[in-house]
Amino acid sequence: MTARAVTLLGFGLLAVAIIGWSVVTARRPSSITLAQPMERATTSRVVRLLFVLVWAWVGWHLFARGSGAFE
Repeated sequence: MTARAVTLLGFGLLAVAIIGWSVVTARRPSSITLAQPMERATTSRVVRLLFVLVWAWVGWHLFARGSGAFE
């Protein structure tokens, strides 16, 4: 299995997990929604800065450099 296949599989599993979590929370409103952990995490300025840096790194490596992930 190539590195590209592992990466795409990982993103696919992440997408399935997020969709599954969304479906569960839609059916059971007492469950923890996707927004609740994000709201709690982003109360800290350091965590918000870390999120921005990670987002910039991912954007640079996947889109700006043209690493071949989406080719």
